[in-house]
Amino acid sequence: SAFPPLLSSPYCRTGYILFIAKCKRTRFKTMVFQALMESVRIRKYSRLPFCSIALMRVWILCWIFCGETHGQSPPAEWNFEAYRKAHPEQVSRILTSQSGKKDLEPVLDFHLNDQRKPAGNPQLRNQILAAWRDLLGPSQRNSAPLQAKVLEETKFPNYVRKKVEYIGDPGEPIRAWLFVPRSAQKKNTPAMLCLHQTVRSGKDQCAAVDEIQPELAFGPLLAERGFITLCPDAICFGERYQVGGSFYCHYGDAVRIYYGNSGRSIMSKMVDDAMRAVDFLQTLPEVDKNRIGSIGHSHGGYGTLFAMAFDDRIKAGVVSCGFTCFRADNLPERWYRRTALMPRLGAFEGRMHDAPVDFHHLFAAIAPRALFLSVANQDSIFPQVGDMQWIEEDVRKVYERNNAMEKFQCHVFDGEHAFTPQARDLACKFLDHQLKKKRKIKGGIRPC
Repeated sequence: SAFPPLLSSPYCRTGYILFIAKCKRTRFKTMVFQALMESVRIRKYSRLPFCSIALMRVWILCWIFCGETHGQSPPAEWNFEAYRKAHPEQVSRILTSQSGKKDLEPVLDFHLNDQRKPAGNPQLRNQILAAWRDLLGPSQRNSAPLQAKVLEETKFPNYVRKKVEYIGDPGEPIRAWLFVPRSAQKKNTPAMLCLHQTVRSGKDQCAAVDEIQPELAFGPLLAERGFITLCPDAICFGERYQVGGSFYCHYGDAVRIYYGNSGRSIMSKMVDDAMRAVDFLQTLPEVDKNRIGSIGHSHGGYGTLFAMAFDDRIKAGVVSCGFTCFRADNLPERWYRRTALMPRLGAFEGRMHDAPVDFHHLFAAIAPRALFLSVANQDSIFPQVGDMQWIEEDVRKVYERNNAMEKFQCHVFDGEHAFTPQARDLACKFLDHQLKKKRKIKGGIRPC
């Protein structure tokens, strides 16, 4: 019963097993299998028994698409040393007031070495983003039409879930789960971009479709609270995942990015993808374009940070266990060796104090927009975020300068790398307060 009905012959079954085993090493598996099924449809035009012609087709297709003799290599894996040798020019050369300092400098003192200290938040943000852009590499954000379409739709009591597709980079489809609350038939509904953690299923976990963790199912969780939510696959995850190889082999999918533009990092690509997701949300008639937020845990946490820093259309963000300052990190290679996220950071290997920026600068670049940080004291993934009390006090000064103290909240707890129920509840209340319109009622105000 594990075999397709038409593969009833033992010869065909043997060919099928060998075919699948061999094709698991390539991204051609689906295409080749579909070609095999097509051969089943035309079997009546051959005088040979079906089992013989099918088996022959299996091996021909395997040889063409998967065989070593045709030059098809095993799944690509990210290799920082190979990248560095091929592209020695890809380093960050910008110098800032933070460069060369082992301790984090106060954010308000930050400036590019060839420019004056910023007088206000807009100038500060511009200089911070210039330094980060030099570290992340260029953006190639696509501004062409999204060509969005709905692939499937399922109705639930309180919302409708749709699987949608839109174009990221030219010719690159991105799939996502979209949740539209029943209450969102009217216009002016707040929306949330929901970014998943490092998990193979990608968007499916955020949507509670696969690898379910209720506290990380941001899509339905926030839809139940009245938000339109979008859960896309990040590059190298979900339906953008490369099968085979080691745990981090999926970053082999990132190699093509560097073939196209050796300077563009995966983090830069993630920011571009997040901007396309916001573009998509803004096309929905129910969405209030001025009330869009982002939420994420771990991989989705730093995804939210960078998306907010570079896209000021995102007005509020929740970041759970999503950062560790370079200068405090005991494993900074997570950003350039273990993953393909920031290759240019590798130029500072063994001397992270020379890096031109650090994560507290990102928080300042987001100000005065709403930001909620959830930080675990016993985080095994990001074990040394830095002096969190100092960071919180320092960033708060930037918000203070804009009379936006209530828009920055930091929840530090004793616990592991997790989005705890307490953090979740605090984050949801924060988003309700920041993104939902208020209406007057007897005894006070409440979010709509």
